[in-house]
Amino acid sequence: MSTQLEKLTAHGAEYRDPVAAIDWDREDDDLPWLPPEMLSLSADDLGVPERSKLIQRLSQAEFSRLCAAGIWLEGLLISRLSAKGFLELPAEETRIMLQEIREETGHSLMFLTMIERAGLQKTRLLGPTRLLTWVAQRLNPDHAAFWAMVYIGETVTDTYARLCLKRAQDEGQGISPVASDVLSLHHKDEARHIAAARALLASRIDKMGLIERFVFSRTLKFLLRGFLKATLYPTAESLERAGIPRSKEMAAHAARCPRRAELARQCAVPALTLLGRTAELARFSVADIRP
Repeated sequence: MSTQLEKLTAHGAEYRDPVAAIDWDREDDDLPWLPPEMLSLSADDLGVPERSKLIQRLSQAEFSRLCAAGIWLEGLLISRLSAKGFLELPAEETRIMLQEIREETGHSLMFLTMIERAGLQKTRLLGPTRLLTWVAQRLNPDHAAFWAMVYIGETVTDTYARLCLKRAQDEGQGISPVASDVLSLHHKDEARHIAAARALLASRIDKMGLIERFVFSRTLKFLLRGFLKATLYPTAESLERAGIPRSKEMAAHAARCPRRAELARQCAVPALTLLGRTAELARFSVADIRP
């Protein structure tokens, strides 16, 4: 693992501030922030044309939820790593963790800027996070479950962002240049973070006994289900702020939508591929990830 981490830290040695890297003047007010097909509610659901102001506003709320998920997860990562301290860790692990703290802080500032541009600060954008936060604050970076949490959070949001970029490119569904730049920049950095989380996770799984592996599989199922519910489904408050009529009814409709559940399953594939080698996780189904 040492050689792999050394390669990853070499790639991350040259830091660039995300807020400074984005050309914020490239905003196009006539374009959505996400492809309409990637939204939790369709134009048909809302009874409006696909290129309507309501769909554009919904796309800003959905993009802001993705940003809020990033800020939340990155805050948990930074707080746990900082509380643990670094003096007793191998130098290559310390270096990769400090690089990640530096970059995730920049990402959070970039995400906060997008939420403010959407006018959705102080809006409850995420689903239930209290129990997940409580659990995450008690996970130890020395143990596999912590890096599983990091891997799950990073791969779910990164897969969603990657699918959005691909849909926008392949099907000509133009999105705001600023939104596209934010997604692209984060995706590029996140590839290295995911690789680091995978390496740190693998090194800790190898040290676990049978009982620890059983508890680990149960913890992962809880974390994955909770993270998908919190980040991929809209809150009634966010829909109301976006101007969506009957916001509570529409949030419930999104929660029951098979199309949305299938998207959640796609976003869970990387985590399931790596983590789903036990019988417990292999039985994880689409029904597990609906709110």
